[in-house]
Amino acid sequence: MVVVVASTASSFTLATATPTPTATAAATDAITGLDLAVLALLAHVWLLVVGLAVWNDDARTGLDWLDRRVDLDPRLYAVAMGVATLLTWLPFALGRYPVGPGNPFGRSRIVLGVIVAGGLLVGTGCYLLAGAATNARSYLAVRRSRPIEAAGVEAESGLIRVDGEVTPIEGTLEAPVSGTEAVQYRLDATRVAEDERLPTESPTVGAGRGTEPGFAGLGSLLVDHTERVDERRVPFAVRDETGRIAVDPEGATVRLERSASVPVPADAAPPEPLATRLLETDGEDPEADAAVYHESVLEPGDEVTVVGVARDGPTITDAPSMPEFVVVPGNDRAVDRHFRRTIAGCAFGATVTGATGLWLLLGLAGHGWWLF
Repeated sequence: MVVVVASTASSFTLATATPTPTATAAATDAITGLDLAVLALLAHVWLLVVGLAVWNDDARTGLDWLDRRVDLDPRLYAVAMGVATLLTWLPFALGRYPVGPGNPFGRSRIVLGVIVAGGLLVGTGCYLLAGAATNARSYLAVRRSRPIEAAGVEAESGLIRVDGEVTPIEGTLEAPVSGTEAVQYRLDATRVAEDERLPTESPTVGAGRGTEPGFAGLGSLLVDHTERVDERRVPFAVRDETGRIAVDPEGATVRLERSASVPVPADAAPPEPLATRLLETDGEDPEADAAVYHESVLEPGDEVTVVGVARDGPTITDAPSMPEFVVVPGNDRAVDRHFRRTIAGCAFGATVTGATGLWLLLGLAGHGWWLF
């Protein structure tokens, strides 16, 4: 339909046109069958990654320095990886795939590597963003709780926060690497591809916080794999100047730093009590693979902050209605600093890695080649 308006002073033509079938089809066919096929392929990758996390009951990246700060349950891990999958797919679904002679990259094999790198960066960004959210949730629970002295805790007194010294109640555990007494320990293992990748010197076991070997180079991050081997907890008490209050740590979010590590070459017997603990844990031969075993413990005498609900006893524990049950080593000021640094670090890392990954993917999909 065309409308023409004439005037004596000037003449002009005003034309309006109904959308053509071709334009409508182009708008509705933005997502093609190829796009859906690629999404189905990515969904299979998502199922594999999430399925392994659920199977191991552990949503870890394998980067031990990151997993110590980010603690995701498999459900939240699945959501984060699902968002990353969609973000990896959308630039190409709404743009073009970097294949064929009409594309600046042509048939270059570099394209696949760039796509994989972009997807991994986007996935890392989503993982860190979810980690920032979990730390923020715990931090809000700490800030919203009511600080109270141990002697003043009463049953059903709402969300409370108590800090003081860890005191055993009925007994302790034997830490698997250092052999020290503990009310909780966590054992991780970094599986090493070759014995040559083990630290040249064995660390002094039980020498204090932060005693652990390191791995040099990017190759170790790509080859080595860190996994959770064992974790055990027993009830304990928090003692301050006024008295003590019992704590049942089952179900609590506990953030521990490493206290000791020990390298074990392939076909070598781990030292005791680590060897016995490994046999009790999974029944596998502890001499099969080269590994570095890392221990994190909460010992009697450690300063700790506990956020939870007091019940009969009274005993601090969790409740279905409470946002988070948190046990964090350190006093109130140290806990506040820990969460602030972790949230800021995760947010910054998510911004850098996520934006870089999307930048690569958008460029490959043809959304603004000027970026390159």
